[in-house]
Amino acid sequence: MVWSLFSETRRQKLSQDALRSREEPTAFYFALGLIVFYNLVGLTDIASTVTAIKTGVGEEANPVMRAAMAAFGPGWIGAKLMLQTLVSVMVLWFPHRMVLGIFLVAASWNAAVVANNIRILLGV
Repeated sequence: MVWSLFSETRRQKLSQDALRSREEPTAFYFALGLIVFYNLVGLTDIASTVTAIKTGVGEEANPVMRAAMAAFGPGWIGAKLMLQTLVSVMVLWFPHRMVLGIFLVAASWNAAVVANNIRILLGV
């Protein structure tokens, strides 16, 4: 497990930092807002991917998700939702400014990709 790579002292410090971050109302509510945004983008990604594949106007470009689709069939949606849930819980557990900054960039990038997917789907 990843935690085993850190010393006991480092694990304790990370836990204390996470607790302090969770107790910061601004960080917590910003994290909550980002998670709502991230999950809406994720659900839109699923819907646009399913629609694009069914209509034949697109295919999954992400090799990891393409492998999940091949391995799980329609269950890839559940796998994606479980990963989204895991990421959401992790961000809520440790809503530090640095974590939130990285998460904001990643979620925004994903939103741009989904917007492009919808553009392709609509033929714009």
